[in-house]
Amino acid sequence: MTKNTLIQLRNFVLLLLVQVLIFSRIHLFGYATACIFVIFIIKLPRHTTRNELLIWSFLFGLGVDIFCNTPGINAAAATLLGFIRNPLLAAFTPKALTDDFTPSVRSLKWNRYMVFSLLGNLIFFTALFLLEMFTVASPVKLLISITASTLLTMLFTIVIEFFSSER
Repeated sequence: MTKNTLIQLRNFVLLLLVQVLIFSRIHLFGYATACIFVIFIIKLPRHTTRNELLIWSFLFGLGVDIFCNTPGINAAAATLLGFIRNPLLAAFTPKALTDDFTPSVRSLKWNRYMVFSLLGNLIFFTALFLLEMFTVASPVKLLISITASTLLTMLFTIVIEFFSSER
């Protein structure tokens, strides 16, 4: 195993534990839930192949589903995000950047990274809540849940990026 793979595996385990033990138990006002494991999928290196992205995404979602007793909705939503991430990243990546960078504030600058991260979170939470509710009978509740969870996760993304970009 390479050093990068070991680092990704360590980050995977740590984020999964933090997600399952802390963030999955927080539901602000019954609508907002932070899913910080989405940050792992968004921040995988650019050279990660689509198959690797799909495997990492599915395993993360499956891990959350197993520990939170949800019937595969996190796995499905995370796999969708993994499938869309590379084309989404290509839209925000300057042509001058090499293939071996990791999406972050340093490589994409704040505005591009935040929009990229926001769209990734929005895709994930839209799929997650559509699968969870399995109806659009209450579109207001659906929109509030998607918006609130996306904004809460973005808040944690900003905090994590702020502290990781200081190094």
